[in-house]
Amino acid sequence: MTIDKFDEFLEQVLMEVKRVLSSKSEDYSTHLDKLYNFKLAARIAGVSYEEALRGMQLKHQASIAQGLDELKEGKVRELSWWEEKIIDNINYNILLLALRKEINE
Repeated sequence: MTIDKFDEFLEQVLMEVKRVLSSKSEDYSTHLDKLYNFKLAARIAGVSYEEALRGMQLKHQASIAQGLDELKEGKVRELSWWEEKIIDNINYNILLLALRKEINE
């Protein structure tokens, strides 16, 4: 992949990351707290915010691992499947960083 193609790809991925984070806000946060869902899950489970997020992120990481295992077996998934799983995983990392930032402020 050329540098120009990669730069274009990166811009598209970053736009999609932002779009997905914004679109899921209605389902998983309040107008006052973007991280509400993780805090609620943590209270329910009696764990830290980060551990609650980790549990939710694990589902996406397991899906990616399964997809990688399937590649070894010759099963090829659509690019859209990979995009969804990987962008969700990127977003969980961003949300984890946001939790750590909030805690450290």
